[in-house]
Amino acid sequence: MAGKTLDSELITETNLYIDGVTECVTLVGTLLDDYLAERDYRETVDEIRTRESECDRTNRRISALITNATARDIGLRNTRIHLNSTQIIRLYQRVDDIANAAEKIAEELLTIAPSPPETHFRRYEEMVECAASAMEALSQAMATFARLLCSPTESGSIVAEIETVRTAESACDELRNDLIADAFSDESRSDPWMLHRFAHLFDELVDTIEDVTDQLVLVSSSEEWIATEQ
Repeated sequence: MAGKTLDSELITETNLYIDGVTECVTLVGTLLDDYLAERDYRETVDEIRTRESECDRTNRRISALITNATARDIGLRNTRIHLNSTQIIRLYQRVDDIANAAEKIAEELLTIAPSPPETHFRRYEEMVECAASAMEALSQAMATFARLLCSPTESGSIVAEIETVRTAESACDELRNDLIADAFSDESRSDPWMLHRFAHLFDELVDTIEDVTDQLVLVSSSEEWIATEQ
């Protein structure tokens, strides 16, 4: 770790990691746009696969960085990393689930390749917007968490970001339920279960973002240096 400190490396790797996961979520929106426009979306699928693999590697580096850190690396004044190392590693591992959920959507769309019914797939776009909103908030929360984790004298809040994630997840649940109800109420549709499947896949993406947020709250809730609720 010559020339670098644990703090600076952790912040750098966290930013790289979250940027990669955010890109996976953003690419799901690109994938859906390409699909609706009947453009070749295989390149976007490959890009999501590549980004997900990069996230895997970054996650492993972060886990190794924390696991192999010595007391000298962490610093005598900073007990935040040392006391929470197991939960921190678990949190970062859960972040990778978001990239996996994005990749799952891409793989399913490529495999099933359903004929895009305009009305229903536009509802999927609304679900992707919920995912983008939730991911942006989680990204900000994780950046704040990493910064405070490495700053033993600072404190801060992620209350607003947590609320944004939960609001987006609730909105996505409503969209999922409405879409499924509409699909099964339309007697002319021969494939409501396909629409049901994709509604749950897009909802799973937002659910996963909320799950990671819940894990972040779990790690942070007992700490005085970071506020997770009013």
